[in-house]
Amino acid sequence: MTAELKASRSDSTLILSIVNPGQHNMVDSAILAATIESFSKAERDGDISCVILTGADRNFCGGLQAGKDLVTQIAQLENLQNLIETLRSFPKPVIAAVEGLALDAGFSLALSCDLIVAGHGAEFAISPAQVGTWALGGTPWFLSRSLPSQWLIEILLDAKPLPSSRLHSAGLVNQLCADGSTLDKALEWAVKLSTVAPTAFEKLKTMLADAPGTTLPSYFSLERHRLLTKRAGPV
Repeated sequence: MTAELKASRSDSTLILSIVNPGQHNMVDSAILAATIESFSKAERDGDISCVILTGADRNFCGGLQAGKDLVTQIAQLENLQNLIETLRSFPKPVIAAVEGLALDAGFSLALSCDLIVAGHGAEFAISPAQVGTWALGGTPWFLSRSLPSQWLIEILLDAKPLPSSRLHSAGLVNQLCADGSTLDKALEWAVKLSTVAPTAFEKLKTMLADAPGTTLPSYFSLERHRLLTKRAGPV
């Protein structure tokens, strides 16, 4: 069985599942391209209100498939970075349903989602081979926005798997659940999120992205702008 991205629907929720048997669902350029295309189509589809990203066979993603040479490796990394940027700018909620291992690029893919549901046995890790380059698709950047520097240094140098419970205690994992039930929990959450007006979520995502680099007076100006440009209807 070859590596692929499987897509399915549950009402208004799109489920994207990374499939790469025997490789802990590592991603290659084809899977990355297919995922970007799926998100592009989902953005244009008014019947889709939420996307869940998960992996097959109780593993989330084992990282980026190694290229044969440096040129290929850089091209694959750029494809991964394009997907991460797609996830960060996607105007609808994206939930990561994480079972098993989220390694390297898989760690970044999970962190780039808006919300994370993880099994109690799930682990988030950086492989020893990545220490010194950390070309992971942004994991250090995501973690630096949420964790103290001492913990960040520990994670980046130890290359030791982090249990989902530890990331949950740090606020990086939203919900913990029994192993094997993360997709069901994510689907339950997606149903609740479908009641939020699409424009409200898009504005929320933009606001949270802008806030860290904005001074308080500038942020106040943005608040006034949002109020002045608010359209009638639910927000």
